[in-house]
Amino acid sequence: MNGKNRRLSRLFVGDQKRCLLSPLDHAGWLGPVKGLDRPRQIVQQVFAGGANAVLAAPGFIRETASDIPSNAAIVLRVSLTAGLSAKGTQETPIATLDTALRMDADAVAVSVFFGRDGDIEIYAWLAALVDQCQAYDMPVVAEMMPPEDRFFDAAAIAHASRIGMEIGADVIKTNYCGDPETFRQVVDSVPLPIIIAGGPKGNGADSTASMVAGAISAGARGVAIGRRVWQSADPTEVTRQIAKVLWA
Repeated sequence: MNGKNRRLSRLFVGDQKRCLLSPLDHAGWLGPVKGLDRPRQIVQQVFAGGANAVLAAPGFIRETASDIPSNAAIVLRVSLTAGLSAKGTQETPIATLDTALRMDADAVAVSVFFGRDGDIEIYAWLAALVDQCQAYDMPVVAEMMPPEDRFFDAAAIAHASRIGMEIGADVIKTNYCGDPETFRQVVDSVPLPIIIAGGPKGNGADSTASMVAGAISAGARGVAIGRRVWQSADPTEVTRQIAKVLWA
């Protein structure tokens, strides 16, 4: 098993090879809002609920390292949104492949928000990072988001995801369109593991579990649900409900 496959085997687990990735990377954009204001506490809660991986920036990983299980996958966010900047429409590179190797990360993650200023520049940086990572068997998770006016449009989701595939990413994180039959067409057109984002805060564990069930039935390989988890009254329970769907 080469280095990339070994790292991916920590990200996608169980007989179904699925992933419950907990994205705790929003504070650069939103600030230390409720749910992210106690880093160690939220890390403990999501892993207690059954998450098998965490997505976070270098400083967050460093400060919560003792709370991350040794068998959990670490997806290192190497770009971050500067929420206080008027120019913060895209993420800005904050770390490198070398950072990820030194921190023993299992993958790196970059987001591209198409339709916003700077999308070509961050896309070009992501492409260069993909090329660099290939030599070290470091998986790249590309969060490919369509323009805001087509944020949940299946054709736009498929197009954004396919761009990620074409530049050589290993895993795609993107939106779920809400309909399993339609999303299956996205999965079929992008033959990579697809992890769905959670989007805005939902209406409780039941609605989140239902969304996850629909996406998984359409062929998604996992989820990266943030606000629906850490803004909830009980992050551990919401995570547990998601885990039940993934590894039923």
